[in-house]
Amino acid sequence: MLFQHAFLETRWRFLIGLVVLPVSAAFVVLSYPQVMALSQSVTPATGTAIGREIAESMELAKTYDGYFWSQWFRQNGAQLGGLFAAIIGTGGLLSQAASARLFTLSLPVSRERLLAARAAAGLSQMLALTVVPALVIVLVSPLVSRSFPLLDALVYAIGAFAGCAVLFSLAFFLSSMFGNVWTPVVLTMCAGAVLAALDQITGADRFSLLQMIHGESYFHGLGVPWPMLLLSMLVSSALVYAGIRHFARQDF
Repeated sequence: MLFQHAFLETRWRFLIGLVVLPVSAAFVVLSYPQVMALSQSVTPATGTAIGREIAESMELAKTYDGYFWSQWFRQNGAQLGGLFAAIIGTGGLLSQAASARLFTLSLPVSRERLLAARAAAGLSQMLALTVVPALVIVLVSPLVSRSFPLLDALVYAIGAFAGCAVLFSLAFFLSSMFGNVWTPVVLTMCAGAVLAALDQITGADRFSLLQMIHGESYFHGLGVPWPMLLLSMLVSSALVYAGIRHFARQDF
């Protein structure tokens, strides 16, 4: 009952994501023939940083696995997943109108159980938003005479889920501090931007949240980043627990 109520609370954000992400993934698949034709007919200049990035993308596009990793798992899918993690994670009881919040808190359950159910519902939604687009890639790829391994798609999806769970949990925690719905979203996206900047500055590899979301180590044949997956689970759990405890201690 609590899980269902929490799930319905963010159902429209989830349903929008469940349309946007799989459709975007299918569009990337169907664009492959055009990208292949373009990569064979254009030679980018490599004298500038932008030119080198374009050349790298075109080199990756010579194989279907490289094309899809660079266009979806490293770019579009990761960005959209992070955005919806922040959007679904925000809100909650503190952002509700006073009358609605008092009604919810009057239910014969503890605040901890209410918040735990909301966290569980949100994380289940994020799992769907990372796994479903990966399955769409596998199913739609034959339309362009290509195939994408199901195991690879699921490995990328699990890495993306673990990373997006951290962003969701951060937004969840911030929602226990701010009554404004959009403040946690903005702060969470700023945190993602800071992590991206730190990756560029420090060249983080083994313990990089963004590289785990992108599935970079798996793509380059270095296997599943188990230490980072475990660390992400611990951070997510700590943020959710902190958010629940902070809200439970508030006096209203």
